[in-house]
Formats: sequence, C-alpha cells, structure tokens
Amino acid sequence: MQKSIKEITFEEEFRICPVCGYQDGFHSMLKQEKDHIKWLFICPSCHEIFDIGHRLDRL
Repeated sequence: MQKSIKEITFEEEFRICPVCGYQDGFHSMLKQEKDHIKWLFICPSCHEIFDIGHRLDRL
C-alpha cells in the first residue's frame, strides 16, 4: 500500500513530527522522480512520510 506524502514547509528545523509529536528526528528515504531525486523523511513512530522540498540531482 502506497502511503501519501505530506508536504511540509521547512523553516529552521524539522525534528518534531507534526502528526504524532514524536520528538527525536526522522528516518530518511530517497524516491526517484523523472528528473530528480526526492529526499523524504519518515517518522519512526507513526510512519508518516514528509517532503520538506529537498531535491538531489540525478545520480
């Protein structure tokens, strides 16, 4: 089952999960798109996936 990706506006820090309140940071994952790679963040507690706008050029 594909989880939806929640878009978040990055400000000074992204450490606390806006869904469940977990406070100890995130796991990260990479997702290949057509012309770039999305750097996404997964909450270890509730497993929601977040996109804060970080992108990598294709490897």
